[in-house]
Amino acid sequence: MKVINIVLITFLGFLFIEALFSCAQVVAPTGGKKDTLAPKLVMSVPANQSKNYKGKSIEIQFDEYINVDNLQQQLLITPSTEPFFTTKAMPKGVRITFEDSFQPNTTYSFNFREAIKDITERNPAKNVRIVFSTGGIIDSLSIEGNVEDIVENKGLLDATVGVYRYSDTLKINKMKPYYFTKTDSTGNFKIENVAAGKYRIYAITDVNSNLLYDETKEKIGFITDTLELNKSISGLKIKVAKADNSPVKVSKTRTTSNYYFIELNKGAKKIDIKFENPQDSIPYQLVEKNMIRVYNLKKVSQDTIKIALTVTDSLDRKFDFKQKIKFKAKGKKEDSFVEEFRYEVSPQNNQQADLKEVGYTIKFSKPIGTFDWKKIKILNDTLKKVDILEKHFTWNVDKTEVLLKIPEAPKPKEFLALEIPVNTFQSIEGDTNKIVKQLNPLRDPENYGLIEGQINNPQGKQCIVQILNDKKEVVRELIHTKTGKYTFDFLTPGVYLIRLIVDTNKNGRWDAAIVDKNTPAEEILHIKDKIKLKQNFELSGFDFKIEDK
Repeated sequence: MKVINIVLITFLGFLFIEALFSCAQVVAPTGGKKDTLAPKLVMSVPANQSKNYKGKSIEIQFDEYINVDNLQQQLLITPSTEPFFTTKAMPKGVRITFEDSFQPNTTYSFNFREAIKDITERNPAKNVRIVFSTGGIIDSLSIEGNVEDIVENKGLLDATVGVYRYSDTLKINKMKPYYFTKTDSTGNFKIENVAAGKYRIYAITDVNSNLLYDETKEKIGFITDTLELNKSISGLKIKVAKADNSPVKVSKTRTTSNYYFIELNKGAKKIDIKFENPQDSIPYQLVEKNMIRVYNLKKVSQDTIKIALTVTDSLDRKFDFKQKIKFKAKGKKEDSFVEEFRYEVSPQNNQQADLKEVGYTIKFSKPIGTFDWKKIKILNDTLKKVDILEKHFTWNVDKTEVLLKIPEAPKPKEFLALEIPVNTFQSIEGDTNKIVKQLNPLRDPENYGLIEGQINNPQGKQCIVQILNDKKEVVRELIHTKTGKYTFDFLTPGVYLIRLIVDTNKNGRWDAAIVDKNTPAEEILHIKDKIKLKQNFELSGFDFKIEDK
């Protein structure tokens, strides 16, 4: 009987304790007026602006019950410290305790951003920032500016702006910034309580959230000059963009009985393959920017073919690889597949032909081995045959694309009739085309529009003016080297954007930053607003002024 009583008393006691803890939990009250007020900071240890602080913990208290939300991501501590700390949440506050002591004679800033929210409506506490010094002086200098995406032409939200102590051996992919902050929705930033000194400033889109630059994933921008900070500065402009200067590598290979595939870790501008034994030479093709296809036309399976592969990337850097190619013996069905032969004529049947450059482009999925240009017929509106010669065909390097320029431009409002008989084109694997017949009216000049502007370029810098469609694809571009007018004529009605690239190295394209050489991205100037062009309209006044920097 005593045993039963003891068990019963123990069980009832356990229920009482559980009920007690349930009653003690902080929960959001229900009903009543909606809480729109943010929590207010009422106490901190140390107090804001304290000097000679020797403790190892930070505590903050608020005027209402709070939640601590995503503290590791929201809390910005400068100078940067390794995040070896523990947190203890309290009903109206939080305590952060560090394993190691703070550095002596150093001003620290704890910016909680939106980590603290009330428990009812999750209103974030505003401007919760505690500053203290472990010495007798609080550093008071500040660095202020804006971060902008140079390609998108807009302020960048949540970019990490890092201030690094100057060093000849600074590597921002291995070293975290001494001071840092995050940009707001307009790209603005302000770093406060900075000590006087010599610094470098970078901005990155820290997608890894580790304060280290990853050039394969993140955008970057920087101030090229070393900053001698002896007073607060503002107005810094940092323009960021992807700047992947990592080397090209062969990431993997795959073989079948008909093809050998070489996959690269990034896109290639051009490839070249030299065969160790010239008798082993077989066709190859860059089928995608990062995929090479080698064709087994000799149907060799047992022999290994040795090649020297040279890849040229978008920066015109060359990378050399030794590769061994071996095809599979014919066996399984999936190992013996043959790529489909596809081709596409532009403009397509019944599409209007462009007056700017009258002609046809034909793209093929495989390199063309032979073609009989004499079979192709083009008639104009009067049913007169247009005389075309072999010189009117321009092929790309891989023989996968050909441009046929019409030597005698028809008159506006007329049409072109194109006929390509069967077997005009034959791929290197023996595929042939089917018959192509199409009619293409020429666009009436009154259906076009024109956009123009002036370039003020007193230094005579080489510039590339680009006009883009509403998908931000480049429609056309012009190169200018002096002050004067630019004109984009024969434009179809639509929405356009215009930008100008200052082509510093005169290579005919925009170049991203080279971080290791402290070379910034080439400048891009934008016409801010979208341009709506109607047919038979001529729009002007889209001007650029190139500053001397």
